[in-house]
Amino acid sequence: ELVAGGIDAFKQVEHRVLSSSTLTGVVLRYGFFYGPGTWYWPDGDVADSVRKRQVPIIGDGAGVYSFVHVDDAAAATAAIATSQLGGVFNVTDDEPTPVAQWLPAFAEWVHAPTPPAVAVEGADPGSSFYNTKLRGATNSKFKAAFDWSPRPLPWLND
Repeated sequence: ELVAGGIDAFKQVEHRVLSSSTLTGVVLRYGFFYGPGTWYWPDGDVADSVRKRQVPIIGDGAGVYSFVHVDDAAAATAAIATSQLGGVFNVTDDEPTPVAQWLPAFAEWVHAPTPPAVAVEGADPGSSFYNTKLRGATNSKFKAAFDWSPRPLPWLND
């Protein structure tokens, strides 16, 4: 319910942006940021929590994450800011990946132990949603409009 409430709030904001009669509305939906200074980096908060085994794979880990490097997000933002295009664009990597795949690879990349597996029952509802139901995003619309290519995830491609 908590996640659904947040999604509803975003939908309302997006609707306002896109329904303007005087401006060309643009909505950029970014993936989870990674890169220097972010949570998903070897010195970031998620890496620290993974090292402490505080980030489990909940249930089947089928929730799919889309990430984006902060430099790629900045380049994408600059590209659309200088264009005349409007609409909704996903600014994400090319590899939407299930938690069960990316989290162990991330743990290895940051020299952490393998994440524990826990049952959905008794797990935090928000974490359960992200681990089991989150859907990845496609960046194909943005890539086609701007001839843009994000870098691959380092923990899946090293």
